[in-house]
Amino acid sequence: MNIIARLLLLILLNGCSTGRYYKAAEQGPPPQIGQKDISLVLARAVVKACETPHANLDPSNINTVFVHPGMLWFDSDCGKSITVDSARILIKNGYANNFYELCDRNPEKIGELMQKDPGTRFIGLHYSLGGQPALVAATLASVAQTRREGAKDFVYYPVLVDPFDIEQFNTLLDLDVAHLGQVFIVLSAEYSLLRPNVSGLREEILGSPKVHLIYAEDFGETWGHFDELASVVEEDAVSRFRDIFFLIAEAVVNGYSAIEFEGRLALLKIRYAGEDSRRVNVDWLRLAEKLPCAQGAAPIVAGQSRTP
Repeated sequence: MNIIARLLLLILLNGCSTGRYYKAAEQGPPPQIGQKDISLVLARAVVKACETPHANLDPSNINTVFVHPGMLWFDSDCGKSITVDSARILIKNGYANNFYELCDRNPEKIGELMQKDPGTRFIGLHYSLGGQPALVAATLASVAQTRREGAKDFVYYPVLVDPFDIEQFNTLLDLDVAHLGQVFIVLSAEYSLLRPNVSGLREEILGSPKVHLIYAEDFGETWGHFDELASVVEEDAVSRFRDIFFLIAEAVVNGYSAIEFEGRLALLKIRYAGEDSRRVNVDWLRLAEKLPCAQGAAPIVAGQSRTP
């Protein structure tokens, strides 16, 4: 099958989608903060209070990144994918010490390779076809087998960038297994080509605190399926997705809880909304306020509100 035919097949199978998921308690988009709302002052204070460089990374968990590339048109494409280039950026910035690309889609060696690294938490970078649920499930099975053989308590954190055939996770993904860490699902902009339709996932997956849905529009971005990782590797360009990408890696290396990651992600959303003069989602502020660095923000705002 030639390249054009493969691409057309991929488009026909996955298409493009819109919409997003809201928690069961929500009836729709949460209220947003207006420009004159005191909550906007608090949101700005929270962002300022938490403006710090990336936290020190846990050196014992700077490990190999497992790379599951998107479409590999030819065997010679192995080692040249945008997914590999993204892994190299993680290494260059200290979030990983090596990468291993699964060009043959066979994850059997993953458990063996994990044993050569110092830590127990590992990033799996899955892009497009590399994010097929069957491949993710096979990867997790390899990790589980290694744990059963008496190795360390390895945990695998899939980073799924516009994963293909996402609804198959309904039958293939068990969130309760100990070797599965948090799951990061990155989605391109609404109506963009090949954006997965997350509404087809079962409630137990969508509502789980273990699963993070990261929407382009929350960051004021319109990145498409082919733009996300490309923006990571263009180091000379300003990239909001690179900030998100590094935050995900930081969360894995340092073992952040789900609520801490969501709080730090909310900080980015609030900051970018301010840069764009967009409204701030109230839920973002609620999440960010839970961070330890934000605890001093409320007194600052209270003092400002008393200032004549």
